[in-house]
Amino acid sequence: MSELVCNESNDSATWGLVDLFAWKMLPQRLGGGKQYIQAFKDNWVRHNKTAILAAAARYNIPPLLLAGVCWIEVGGDPNFIDGVAFEVRAFDWSGPPWVDRNLTVTRHPAKTSFGAVSIQLRAAAETLGLNPAEMSTEQLRDLADCLERDVFNIEVVARHLRQLIEHDKLQGSLPVLSMDQVRIVGARYNRGVGLSMEELMKNTSYGDFIVKFWPRFSDLLK
Repeated sequence: MSELVCNESNDSATWGLVDLFAWKMLPQRLGGGKQYIQAFKDNWVRHNKTAILAAAARYNIPPLLLAGVCWIEVGGDPNFIDGVAFEVRAFDWSGPPWVDRNLTVTRHPAKTSFGAVSIQLRAAAETLGLNPAEMSTEQLRDLADCLERDVFNIEVVARHLRQLIEHDKLQGSLPVLSMDQVRIVGARYNRGVGLSMEELMKNTSYGDFIVKFWPRFSDLLK
């Protein structure tokens, strides 16, 4: 797959149906609602502190930027949903090529997101120097399995963030970034590299969130 090791587990909590129920259905006075999912996110980042700090150091990026992306992405849909979506899409895109080009009704399997820190297979593959268009369904499935392992997942996201920083030529003072630069990188992670800087700056809400809660992420990594 790559020089990264994808079989390492650090026993992170996994977001499932019970968590979804507690978040969406359980009143806050009983421990549910927004406070439930925020506590899950806080605990996940704390649990993965060592991996986050190590990956940030390896790619020379601000650890709080990586922690912020992790915090935003963790939780939400149960993890198994991604696997179901992938298999449905893989079946729909099972060829022959003319059928795939003209008769498919779902998004390409490579556009499925995986990992507790959600990242599209296509973006993960490109981050690792692979061409997703040339990967078989089995190779995509293997990459998805690796992304479900949190240490590998965090490493790929850290590498991807470093590449986004370089995309917008923000690496001059790394590992330090200004808060305006953090906004840009966060927006890139959320919205992709296909947008011009002018288009990107029309909506930097993802990066704005990271900046707003920068002190919180600092506390979680202490």
